[in-house]
Amino acid sequence: MRQYVVCGIAMLLLTGCSHRDAARSVPVLVFWHFVGTRAIATNHQGSDTKRLLATEESRALLDQTLDKLARAPRQWGLDPEHGTTWIRPLLPQLLQVEHAFQWRQCGRHTTEWTLAVRLDIQSQALWLTNLTRLVQSWARQGPIVDPETGGTRWLLPPSAGSGVLVLARVDSWVLVGAGPADLTLPAQWAKEIRSRQRPVPELNGSWARLRLDGPALKSRLPRWLKEFDLPVADMLLVPTGPQIQWRADLKFNQPHGWRPEPWLFPSNLIREPLVGFCAAQGVGPWLKPWLDKANLKLSPTPNQLCAWSLGATPFQIFLAVPVPDATNAMQELCRVLPPWFNTNSQGRALGWWVVPSNRLAIIWEGMPFFGAFCRPAHEESSHGFLFAGLFPNSARAPQAPPDLFQQIVGRTNLVYYDWELGGERIHSWQIVSQVALLLAERQQLSHTTPGARWMSMLATNIGNVGTSVVATGPDRLLLTRTAPLGLTGLETVLLAHWLEAPGFPWTWDWPAFPSPARRTQATLESAPRRSHAEAGS
Repeated sequence: MRQYVVCGIAMLLLTGCSHRDAARSVPVLVFWHFVGTRAIATNHQGSDTKRLLATEESRALLDQTLDKLARAPRQWGLDPEHGTTWIRPLLPQLLQVEHAFQWRQCGRHTTEWTLAVRLDIQSQALWLTNLTRLVQSWARQGPIVDPETGGTRWLLPPSAGSGVLVLARVDSWVLVGAGPADLTLPAQWAKEIRSRQRPVPELNGSWARLRLDGPALKSRLPRWLKEFDLPVADMLLVPTGPQIQWRADLKFNQPHGWRPEPWLFPSNLIREPLVGFCAAQGVGPWLKPWLDKANLKLSPTPNQLCAWSLGATPFQIFLAVPVPDATNAMQELCRVLPPWFNTNSQGRALGWWVVPSNRLAIIWEGMPFFGAFCRPAHEESSHGFLFAGLFPNSARAPQAPPDLFQQIVGRTNLVYYDWELGGERIHSWQIVSQVALLLAERQQLSHTTPGARWMSMLATNIGNVGTSVVATGPDRLLLTRTAPLGLTGLETVLLAHWLEAPGFPWTWDWPAFPSPARRTQATLESAPRRSHAEAGS
């Protein structure tokens, strides 16, 4: 099975498209359509979602995020104070009303994008005034009439990639678009509005739609993502009862190659109190290149796995991988992994991986927070497992209920299954993330930040979160996620750290610990001297 990835991107201003390029097919890199929070407020569904978004903690994090987004265009040479003055008042309105965004290819190396926002007359005036002032200060020249939309256009500065920006009011919509001088998307949407009163079709029953063209975006993504066979992901956000549900149709350029096989679970190892469980099939084609790079010779390549977490301590997170001969597989891990880890962790406070003399296992020693391990485990005479965890298992606790496995075993097209108590997992991942930052010599997230307060609130307010991926065709998968906010516990913690990162939204880098002040000879000589009597007191 090929790995599916749902990825996010930032809007870019790129230019230089020729008429010959524009005549070719134009793949849509990103499409986003949202009905707006005003429409959602009148919908009787999604009560849990709306309640969580209305909390004081959610509003505080949203306000901070909008403040940062307003200053983000400094990446393109815009004065951040101008962003605060003219962009910040528009962002709450953008969330409240229906809007659509499209970013598409218009040449081999060039793109164009357009944002359409549905506004009343008073709000349209605010948008046109603020954006005109903003672009005027940025472009440092007067606008000219855009004949295609009836609006105005500016030549953009080199810091924004040159090209043009178009601003127009068409009926009840405001259009903002940028790209090369011969961009066409604003004019196309203006034509649709004049003939059909809207630039894109309505969202019938859905709150949002997001479409990402993975193959077309591949060259623009981080290096580690380029190794995956990315699909075209078409996602709908649909209210379902008190929660929301993401439904993502994933279409690959090539057959994903997934085939069903009997599920294998270490039922004697999975204990209560269970707060999360996931299982996946078809991971072999994705796993094999990484095993080859590490010179790990596991034959056959493992093709499924399961992981689970307990509520007793945050570090009770476990992984089990079924293998035909667990003893031989563990011997191979002992041969490769400890020397690799101990060599690459030198100079860091990460402890060391040790193979005990009295048993076949790998133990992570020298760590004060957890007792990680990896060892072979045997359930049936026909197969065993590689069993790993960050903390010892609860050996005397009751086993997991059989109903958990029955939800999985009978489904012949199930590729991936995940269930968790979202609040419990948020709390656990908060603690694990703080330890990870400490080990990485990065500053930890302060408990007083809006992001930390938001996670703490969610930890006591989110219940079941369910995710499944099923094969619907030789080149298609369907991902379904049901949750109050559409996120798992891990995704919630990662999102909060990104929103709190100093470089948001452009980077995820977390600041390192400040270097201790170095004591030079000059500072030693200038330091006050103490007498022998003072030194002994």
